[in-house]
Amino acid sequence: RDAEITIGLYDYTVGALPLPVKITAGMFGFRGSKKRGLATLERVAKEGNWVHDEAKTLLIGLYTREKRYGEAAAYAKELAAKYPRNYLYRLETADALVAQAAQERQASNSTVLTPTETEAFATFDSLLKDKAVRDTAVRFLDLIHFKYGEALMTAGQFDRAAREFLASAEAPGAQQGLATMAHLNAARALDLAGKRNDALAQYRAVLARPNVYDAHDQAQSGLKEAYKRKL
Repeated sequence: RDAEITIGLYDYTVGALPLPVKITAGMFGFRGSKKRGLATLERVAKEGNWVHDEAKTLLIGLYTREKRYGEAAAYAKELAAKYPRNYLYRLETADALVAQAAQERQASNSTVLTPTETEAFATFDSLLKDKAVRDTAVRFLDLIHFKYGEALMTAGQFDRAAREFLASAEAPGAQQGLATMAHLNAARALDLAGKRNDALAQYRAVLARPNVYDAHDQAQSGLKEAYKRKL
């Protein structure tokens, strides 16, 4: 089954190459198929005795890439229940649910909070309240809060998003670059919430921190004009 996982991943990876690269690779004997690769991994996930969880873990990422968010969330929830101390599976669950909700919102052209988003937020809340997770993932609280903030921003919950971004920036041992982006996103969320003065304070906080991903330029723009959400 280990070999089947390798073959399935190889097939998918080669099959996912851009067409010109795939043609060139084929000339040198490298051939693959996304459909065949997924089918192989799905078979191992269902039938494998020892490595089925590894196949499911890979499928979470590949389903997400294919925008099959519901299936990604289903496997992530299954593995999260099986390995409750592994925060990554719950984070993967929340991410997949957020993406699924955005897909549903776009299809229905609605701004109403969906049950899928509510489930995603509950997943984030459970992560942050679970003592076992906090003990094992304390170094990653900045990332969990940041991801929660992004999910809330997507759902238009700007006040709550700002609080999560600030919690990310203030988490013990927060990664410096992530903290800079957390302040920037908090500023934008506050702008969208109509709290311009609070937003200005966060833009200034960005300028006092290390510059990553042109954060200083974006903060300068935010100081000049309130952030507007791109449609």
